[in-house]
Parts: sequence; C-alpha cells; structure tokens
Amino acid sequence: MKIFSNCIAQYKQYLRVASFSLLVFGSVSIGSETLRAQSLPETSSPAGKQAPSNTENSSSPEAQAPIPSVPETVRLGDDRYAQADYKGAVEAYSQALQAYKLNAYALYNRANAYRQLEEYEAAIADYTTALQIAPDNLFAYLYRGMALYEQKQPEAAIADFSKVIELNPKHALAFQKRGESHLANDNATAAIQDLEQAEKLYEKEEKFRKVSQVQKKLKQAKSAQAK
Repeated sequence: MKIFSNCIAQYKQYLRVASFSLLVFGSVSIGSETLRAQSLPETSSPAGKQAPSNTENSSSPEAQAPIPSVPETVRLGDDRYAQADYKGAVEAYSQALQAYKLNAYALYNRANAYRQLEEYEAAIADYTTALQIAPDNLFAYLYRGMALYEQKQPEAAIADFSKVIELNPKHALAFQKRGESHLANDNATAAIQDLEQAEKLYEKEEKFRKVSQVQKKLKQAKSAQAK
C-alpha cells in the first residue's frame, strides 16, 4: 500500500506540472519601464523536486530547509528584474528552468535579463525557445529582433519586426526598429517608408520624444537614399 500511495502522489505531482505548462505570459512594458511581476498560480514543485519531510534526516539543517517551488523562483526573478538586478534575475529564472525547462514565461524573462546585460546570443536562444512553446508572444519577437539587430543581423531582425507588425499593425516601435534595420541593411527606401509610418503612429500617441528620435533616423535614411 505504501508503494501504491507513493505512485499516486507522484502522478498528482505530474498533473500539477502539466497544468503549469499552460501558464500565460504576464503584462510587460516597452521602453525603459521595468517588467511587471506576473501573478502566478500556487503549484508544487515538479516531480523529483519535493522538499524532504521533517522526519527524514532531522539532524541536518539543509535537509529541513524547503526547496523553492517553480512559481517562487520565477517571482524572485521578477523582483530582481524590477530592481535592475539582471544577473540575479538570470540566476533565479535559471533555477526555475532547472526544475521545469519548458516554462515559457521564465525563458522569456531570462532572455529579457540577458538582453539588459547585452548578452545577446543567450537572449536570442531563450527567446527562440520561448517562441517554440508560445508562438504568439508578440514581445518575444520584438525583443529578439532588437537583439538580432545588436548582433548585426538586420535581415533576421526585419523578419521578427515584420511578425510583430503582422500581429499588431499599429505597433509604432516595430515600424521604427524595422526601419532602422532596413537602413542597416542598405535599403534606404524601405527604411523611409517604415520610419514615416512610425512617425505618424507616435504622433497619434503623442509620444513626441519618440517622434524626434524617428525624425533623426529619417534624415539619415533620406541622406543615404540621395547618394
């Protein structure tokens, strides 16, 4: 009976982990604003990560210490990210991913932390894996495109920004970044078209600082076209 009870307990843990894979992405902000922590469901750790009971190895303080669950380590990552502790955020998200490697939310946010640290290759890898799990995450395409741009891969960046625009045709930042990528790819005509669209969208949103940024890029693109 004890063996059968253990099997039932492990199966229940497996079901909890399977349900956690349906975790949706939290709200995020664009630009300089920090990432908002997501409200995570209360779940136990995946099978094989259960904390030992107080009756086992009671003489060892380490044995009595509870092992953090996946939601707990993800929340810790969110808190560290919000405090601009990006290395600490990477560590926390990595701990969550050691327990459950298909956690798209942890992958996506670890990629954000890597990008803040300018570790673009690692960021691109995490965004790519996150998108394999949740292919409609607009922000993963957007930020992967930015990382690709920084890695001098404008064509790949253009593809990601185009996906963002497909999902949201009024996404001013995607038009701006795609325009900049076209300019880096020596396509001034396409750059001008995207940058002018970004300028219009920013004006409607009354983001005049962004309008000024786009206008500077527009001058560069028009100058390049005239050559």
